[in-house]
Formats: sequence, C-alpha cells, structure tokens
Amino acid sequence: MLESNFGRGEIRTTTGARTAQGRSSKGSNAMAVVMPVPVQADWVKTMLFDRGYLSRIRGEAIKVYLVIIEACNGFPDRSVTISLSQLMKRTRLSCPTVIESLARLEELGLVVSTTHERGKVKTYYVPGPSPGPSA
Repeated sequence: MLESNFGRGEIRTTTGARTAQGRSSKGSNAMAVVMPVPVQADWVKTMLFDRGYLSRIRGEAIKVYLVIIEACNGFPDRSVTISLSQLMKRTRLSCPTVIESLARLEELGLVVSTTHERGKVKTYYVPGPSPGPSA
C-alpha cells in the first residue's frame, strides 16, 4: 500500500518502510509512488475559486476567513468558538476591521454566527460547499 503525508514529507513504500525522499530504508528496490490523499483544502478551493467567493470577499476578510478555517482544522461543516481578540491576534488586524470582515463573511454566507449575545465569545459555523453552480 502506498500512502503519502505531504505536510510531513513522509512517503510509505510498498514494503511499508517510511522514508523522507521515497527511498526504502531496507535498501530494496521497492518503488515509491506519491499518491495524493484527499485534502480538506479541496472545499476551500471549491468555495473560493469554483464558487467565485474570492472575487466577492473584500479587504481583509480573506485573512479572517482563513483563520476561522484553520480554527476548525480545515474541515467544512464545523462550528468553531473563537474570540474577537483571538481573531485580532492571529490576523494582526484592528477590532473594527475584524468586525467588518466578519459581517462581510456572514453576508456572503461563508460563516454563520451561532452566538448572538453581545460580549460573549462567538461560535461560528463554517458551511462546506453546497451543490450547484457558482453565484
């Protein structure tokens, strides 16, 4: 079985030995082939490029969106609890800019605020790509 872990530079050969450059650690002539593993980033590509959201996101909102995606470990259809101060720290944006960016992302439907109490740490739902043509 051949597996690849691109983020860690790891490849498994047909013998099961792990190597950094695809060479078998046992010195055999096992052929290493990199096989792409489905990546969570596919839905990000679908949302931003295929669905056309990248051209509709204005200003610094893309930074806020990427931080929220990272906070939910890159998986769609998840909720993530993240504070305004965490978003400000991660994006290095001002409070008004983060708030404006969140409002724009909510307007586009890229994030959905599930906490509506003022002064509370917010939870956001990050929907995955919906079927259908881009808007």
